Amino acid sequence: MTNVNRIRVVVLGGPRVGKSAVVVRYLTRRYIGEYSSTSDFLYRHSVTIDNVTTEVEILDTSRCEENGCLYSHIRWGEAFVIVYSVTCKRSFQEARGLLKQLADLRLPSYFTALLLGNKRDLDHAREVCVDEGQQLSLAHGCQFYEVSAAESPAGAALAFQGLLREARSVQLLRALPIRRKLGVHSVSRVLGTIFGKNNSNTTSNNNNNNNNNNNNNNNNNNNSSGTKDRKKRPSLSI
Repeated sequence: MTNVNRIRVVVLGGPRVGKSAVVVRYLTRRYIGEYSSTSDFLYRHSVTIDNVTTEVEILDTSRCEENGCLYSHIRWGEAFVIVYSVTCKRSFQEARGLLKQLADLRLPSYFTALLLGNKRDLDHAREVCVDEGQQLSLAHGCQFYEVSAAESPAGAALAFQGLLREARSVQLLRALPIRRKLGVHSVSRVLGTIFGKNNSNTTSNNNNNNNNNNNNNNNNNNNSSGTKDRKKRPSLSI
């Protein structure tokens, strides 16, 4: 049974993108520029989400693809942070590959993911624009933020809070005593309602009620709206 009082988060990304810096910034509000990249670290932290205390385990990974442990990390986690540096195009391509592997290993089960662009303070050296990050997040139906771990703890905090809130919502849905087995699209529609992202569905339903003689067209609109709902996720550059 799903433990609704614990969330396991896996942080993935290429080398030197600031994975550890982002995690420590979120947990302690401190910034440390240099970290060892030779081993994984597991952090435990208590947070309050919607007035409920939840234990969070954050696995900060290192060279997991080289060490052959990516599969076990993905199977262990419930929520995922994919980090890249906005100053490194290669790290963005690695993030793209990680999102694809994540989808291949976790689908059709719904999973919570966050695409996180770090080092936005180095805008003069930027190689990845905001639009590229937004488009990639839309393609995978995940949240997207750009932050600077070096500048402020606010961005990392907001990004992790959004991820954890969605992950807890998914846990609560799965823990219902009587439920249908929810697929990706079903969970996405429910989460869209929770996060106020279901405007397209509302419009489609209204059109369906007002145009009973155009059932075929309305069905197509509903299907299109369901796809759009799944792809709409919070996106912010901080």
